[in-house]
Amino acid sequence: MIIRTQQQGDVVVLTIDNPPVNAGNAEQRAGLAAAITDALAVPGLSGIVIASAGPHFYAGSDLGEFDGELASPTLPEVIALVESAPVPFVAAVKGLALGGGLELALACDRRVVDSSARLGFPEVRFGILPGAGGTVRAARLVGPAAAVEMVTSARQVDAEEARKVGLVDRVVDPADLITAAVETVRGLDGRDLIRDRTAPRDESATVEAALAAIPRRARPNVRRAADLVVRGARLDADTALAEERAAFDELRRTPESQDLRYLFFAQQDAARSLRTSAAPAHVGRVGIVGAGTMGKGLAVLFAGRGYDVTVVDGQQEALDRVAAAVPSAAVSDSLTALGEVDLVVDAVFEDMSVKQDLLRELEPIVPPSATIASNTSYLDLDEIATVLADPSRFAGLHFFNPPERNALVEVIPAARTSEAHTATLGSVVRRLGKIGIRAGVGDGFVGNRVYADYRGQAEFLLEEGANVEDVDAAMVDLGFAIGPFAVADMSGLDIAWARRKRLALTRDPGQRYVRIPDLVCEAGRLGRKTGAGWYDYPEGAKRGVPSPAVQELVDRARAEQHIIPRAIGADEIKDRVLGSMLAAAATLVSVGVTAQASDIDVALTEGFAFPRHLGGPLRTLSRRPESAVVAILAQVHASDPIGFSILEPATAGVLPLPVRTVLDSVRPATTTHEGVDA
Repeated sequence: MIIRTQQQGDVVVLTIDNPPVNAGNAEQRAGLAAAITDALAVPGLSGIVIASAGPHFYAGSDLGEFDGELASPTLPEVIALVESAPVPFVAAVKGLALGGGLELALACDRRVVDSSARLGFPEVRFGILPGAGGTVRAARLVGPAAAVEMVTSARQVDAEEARKVGLVDRVVDPADLITAAVETVRGLDGRDLIRDRTAPRDESATVEAALAAIPRRARPNVRRAADLVVRGARLDADTALAEERAAFDELRRTPESQDLRYLFFAQQDAARSLRTSAAPAHVGRVGIVGAGTMGKGLAVLFAGRGYDVTVVDGQQEALDRVAAAVPSAAVSDSLTALGEVDLVVDAVFEDMSVKQDLLRELEPIVPPSATIASNTSYLDLDEIATVLADPSRFAGLHFFNPPERNALVEVIPAARTSEAHTATLGSVVRRLGKIGIRAGVGDGFVGNRVYADYRGQAEFLLEEGANVEDVDAAMVDLGFAIGPFAVADMSGLDIAWARRKRLALTRDPGQRYVRIPDLVCEAGRLGRKTGAGWYDYPEGAKRGVPSPAVQELVDRARAEQHIIPRAIGADEIKDRVLGSMLAAAATLVSVGVTAQASDIDVALTEGFAFPRHLGGPLRTLSRRPESAVVAILAQVHASDPIGFSILEPATAGVLPLPVRTVLDSVRPATTTHEGVDA
């Protein structure tokens, strides 16, 4: 049964048991409503406690229900049943009480939580806002300013903070939770509903400060949620609740909310792909070879998640920087320090011989059971593995800079990687709190491969007539925080330059190649770290400024290619970049580097700052009419017929089959191939 009922004298305890996280769905709501109705018929009843089995109270609602009509009883209907009852209710909260779970708790007269409790309103992350009274009751309980912060930040608060701000009434030891909740409900003299209270009167300056703290780039639903909190605090409860529910119902049907839910489920699919039939090994001790920018970031990341970290590098200065950043990490200039690690991550220079030499020396030192992972961005993992006596324990574990902040990690099993070591790496990714995707061996794997075509198309556009600022501005208009040229300056132009040199010998001589990036690098302009890249960085400047020197290099390259520059609008820039990413995705899926196209949307949104509210590049184009997509792909094909040969059917007005396969797999259920609601 989803709801278990236990009578403790004059109190009934209703226990929600809907594993794994007690998420609210139609069956759970119906069971809870029925159990409340039955409990209210108990003679001599003085109160009801709502508790939970498992580790969590009620970790939000089942997002899968939000695309259609919500079955009755809805959560507001269950809450109305709670609030109309003649006896008081107490929520006994442990673990997560999120979204609808927190709204249910706020409908109770009191909230008793144990020390594991974490409470919050995550709705704004899904393009919506609380829809069962969260904005209304939170404002009446903790005040409009605090409620604005909670609702708009989607931040989870722990038990002690929740007590301090007044969100909960008691914090008790886990073993005492039910006893304390029963005692609390017995001690109540009638009902004390939050909805009947007058919201605390915050100073107007305090409320304005809370509103001003909302990020400038916050999506419209976030600001709408804040407005509802402030407005609802002044309205009668019925009106405020009705306005909130209407806004919730409107927003959950928007493409933005649908796309954010799509990403949520895509991330879950990606996580499942990292699990195998084998059991993961325990990893407690991690070795990192290389103390550069990536190695130091990895040390910060692993140590912050409780791993025992040892960093090895031949440069004492680099080790000193790691020791300063991660005091708990052991540092050494000898690989012998890694003799007891469970996992070792190679973060040395991106060169095949350097990595192979490392593995030859490393393999006999680390325990036979240890997993060996390379953080290579582009190199062939199967070739790297040829120097190992036991390649079954070797795989790629590709982090993105800066690894302590970037959410994306690619797990790349090589040809002979065992299922057990793959499962171990997947388990590590989860413990690190990262979004992991499974990738196959191939140049750039998934994220960098797609981004390479994005960057390449940006360079084509530059050569044809757009300038650096045009391209960056267009992508910012699409929703990126910064454009591709500004990103390149941040990461360093030498990284892509090294890749171009490595691929030069195998590049088809007929394939289009833009010399402008090479000219910029040859001029010593390697990005922010050298004070100049695609942009100039005058001393003290917070951001780059357009560079006359770069424009001269662009003009020279165009002249060498006999290109007469033309004006290129922002829409063409955006469409061609999106089309290039779609072409890369179709290639990756067709050759098996990724098994599910949705992983590409996950990679681009989590690792490369593609605007999440659009759902990713594939999801974005899946909403376009097929004729429009074909036209875009024809333009992309024309920009480089050899590099984008997969798109050749588009030149005849036909959507290429690999592209159709990709788009169909990510397309919203309510959208046809012609991009209209079915």
